[in-house]
Amino acid sequence: MKHSYSRPALLAIVAGATLLGTVPSAQAQATAHDYLDKGLKVTGLTGADASPFHIKANYNLFDHGNIVESGVFEEWATGPWTWHRTYTEKKASATEWSITHATHATTKESSKLDLAKLDARVATPLTNPLFQAVNFTSGADLDGMAGTFAGMTLNCVSVKDAASRAGKVDPDLLYPMFCFDMKDSTLRFVKTTFSLITYSEFKPLASRSVATKMDVNYGGKTFTTAEITTLEPLSAADQAQVAPSGKTIAQPYMHQASDAPLVPVKLTECAYPMSARNAQERGTAMIPVIIRKDGSVKSFGNGMSQFGDLAESGSDCVGNWKYEPFKLDGEPADVGETFILNFDGGPFKGEPGYASQPAPMKAAPAK
Repeated sequence: MKHSYSRPALLAIVAGATLLGTVPSAQAQATAHDYLDKGLKVTGLTGADASPFHIKANYNLFDHGNIVESGVFEEWATGPWTWHRTYTEKKASATEWSITHATHATTKESSKLDLAKLDARVATPLTNPLFQAVNFTSGADLDGMAGTFAGMTLNCVSVKDAASRAGKVDPDLLYPMFCFDMKDSTLRFVKTTFSLITYSEFKPLASRSVATKMDVNYGGKTFTTAEITTLEPLSAADQAQVAPSGKTIAQPYMHQASDAPLVPVKLTECAYPMSARNAQERGTAMIPVIIRKDGSVKSFGNGMSQFGDLAESGSDCVGNWKYEPFKLDGEPADVGETFILNFDGGPFKGEPGYASQPAPMKAAPAK
């Protein structure tokens, strides 16, 4: 059954749950970690013990509650960082490969679709719904909660000091609440301040229990839906599907919300062009960049803005910036990001925004 959640319903898990605060703190911590550990053993397809798999799913993307695109997602995988994905929509398709954690490739035609967005909204929540659990380290102060919601008895886990641990990053991006079915530890809900992901209709695959239906609600409206139509072990004959084929284009690792924040070392002021001053232009420039292994920054083209001179100024400027080298698995790696520069009637100064780490969504004013 498909659920539609209003804003009050998004809070029901917390409001209706009973915090395990009547037991000693150490025991409560152990209980919360136990919930998470049990959930990790049965959830998703990318765990250390997960078998090679083939998955196919239909998906719908929404904007303000209205469908804006539908498509088919398919993946063949032999490990967390070795996979081949395709997205097929009405007017375009895209293919990408992950060869190692830091090495990705696509086909030339894939530029017609936003792969970063599709991976974030479709592939990751379907195949690795507990990807943020890596942030729930043993040093995190966890809350364990038990309660009922949508007719189920749930064990929920959250990070107690999420805001302070997240620093400049929106804590919702790093520390959602995970709610597991008490009976079998299957992941049922992933909740943040403004979003609720619902998982239902489970199918076993080896030692895993995979939700074949996913509904994402954001701000009280449907955001993404997906339904798995094929879920099966990847046969030895089909494992060749994982290797890149044909003409491919190497892609850098794209910065994710769950990654360590990017740390600037040198940020120069971005000039406010005279043409923009004369026209009284105010606006945002989105500048796609690669931060190289040595921390230097390279922009691509003039970026995106409703005012071309602001995008050009931002693109020229960021090439003078420098960051601490970004590390993957302990080694420096090239990393892709989109800088967000806001020109408000003058030069841009200070640290940019980052597309992978959006600012917290503001609540609507009370009526």
